[in-house]
Formats: sequence, structure tokens, C-alpha cells
Amino acid sequence: MANLPTKFITDRTRFFRSRVLDDQEERRISHIEDHGCSVLRIQSSTTGPSWSYTVGLYDTTGQAELITIGLLDETAHVLLNSAGKELRKGTNLAEGRHRELIGEVECEFRPVDPKWIRHLMGWAVWYNNGDDFPVLQAVYPDRENRFPEEEGFTEYFRQPLLQPDTPRTRIEEDFWASADPDSSLFNWRFPDPSHTMVFLSKTVHEGIEEITYVSHDLEDGAWQFLDDSMDDGGGAVLSCFQHPIDKDPTLTELSDLPLGWYAERATPSAPWVRHQHDPEEPEIE
Repeated sequence: MANLPTKFITDRTRFFRSRVLDDQEERRISHIEDHGCSVLRIQSSTTGPSWSYTVGLYDTTGQAELITIGLLDETAHVLLNSAGKELRKGTNLAEGRHRELIGEVECEFRPVDPKWIRHLMGWAVWYNNGDDFPVLQAVYPDRENRFPEEEGFTEYFRQPLLQPDTPRTRIEEDFWASADPDSSLFNWRFPDPSHTMVFLSKTVHEGIEEITYVSHDLEDGAWQFLDDSMDDGGGAVLSCFQHPIDKDPTLTELSDLPLGWYAERATPSAPWVRHQHDPEEPEIE
């Protein structure tokens, strides 16, 4: 039986076929040739949701690539494939709301800021030889069909919004950081959330001194990040946990420091030495 003809062969796929492809590249190009696009899933991190996006729709339909954030794998795959079929029919997804793409609720497709394209859609940038292509984010509502900016929206369905004119809240900031290999949120290893408040000496907070002493207090679980001057460091300053870790990734070595222990080092480049705090002496009446 003769092989069925491939449906989607373009100048772009021919270009890639003229090169030596590794296994992942071969898989992407084959998906595009067979289905008109490839859908990629980027798994969630300890601090951020997963996301899924298309590669090849812009080439095979002349319309936007698509991305959605935070949905279950199968749900996201069905949504993006169904939306891709609508694009091939000539449907303008950027207009109005669209039903029957994700359960019984509607879906909106909103334009994505190019900075997010570069940050999240590496394979699409690779395939299109740059980030000069349109992308629409599939934004979904809660079960009552209320969208994120509408009154009563259920926070469980909150998703980062990637539009150029959307205010960048903590949700967008954290999502950006969770997808940034240079951020501590990319692979957060501490048991406490990244927005937990911790104590820094003032000189550490101002960047004057480096951290050489870390304590994980037994009584309240608080973390302290101090320098050689210890209590002479200008007083305590409260800080979001991720900030000192971003500035000094070596602190991640202490992510398993138990309650009631402290660690110290002679210099910022020296190894950490761990000790258990001495139990407090009982008061003598």
C-alpha cells in the first residue's frame, strides 16, 4: 500500500529537511508536516504552572501561534488542536468568545506581548527563525464563565495574562521568574514558599556585606541571613525569601537546614559549616 501524501509541506519544512536534524527537531517537523502544527507541553515547576503552545500554525495557516497556561495536559492539547482547526477554517479567534473549545465554557484569544514569546516559546522562535510572528493566548474563564477581570471570578482559575497592556502583578512576575533559569524560582528548593518573609541584617539588605551566617530558628521557623557583624549589622530588615537567594544562589545549599540549626562560613566562597543551636538554659527560680 502506497504511503499517504503528507498534508503540510511548506518552504519552511523543506528548509529544515535540507538540514541534519536531531531527534527532537525531527519530531517537531514531522508533527507539523502531518498535522499542521506541533503542540508542546512545558511542565510546571515548584513555583509556576505548566504551559502549552503551538509550533507551525503561523507557517501553515498564516495566522497566529497559540499558547495557554495552567490547564491539564490533555485539556490544553485538545484546546490548542481544536483552535488550530478553527484557524484553518478561517475563523478569526481574536474576535469575540468561542465555545466548545474547552468544556462548556467560552474562551478568549488575546494577543501576546513579544517579550513573553521570547521567554516561553523557544521552539516556535526556533521554527520561525525569530520572534516576529503573532501569538494569541487562550484565556479561559471559571466554571461560571467569568473571566479573570470580571467580578466574582474564582481565583482557582487565575492564570498569568501575557497581553502588552495587562498590569504585571505578582502572578505574572512569579510566572516569569519560574521560567527563568537565572531565577531562584526556576528550581525553588526551600520548604517555605518563596514569598515568605525572612530577616536580613541591614548591611546585607543594602549590599554592603555578604551573607556568612544563616539560622533556621526552632521556635517560629524563621530564617535569618546575616553577615560577619551579626547584631552590629544595622538591625533587622524584612525581605521576601527569594531576594537573598536570587542574589546568592549558593544559599540554596542550605535549603535542607533543619529547624533549630544554623550554618556559617568564613567567607562567601568558603563551604558552609552546620551546627545545632544549643538548647536554651532553663531559668533558675
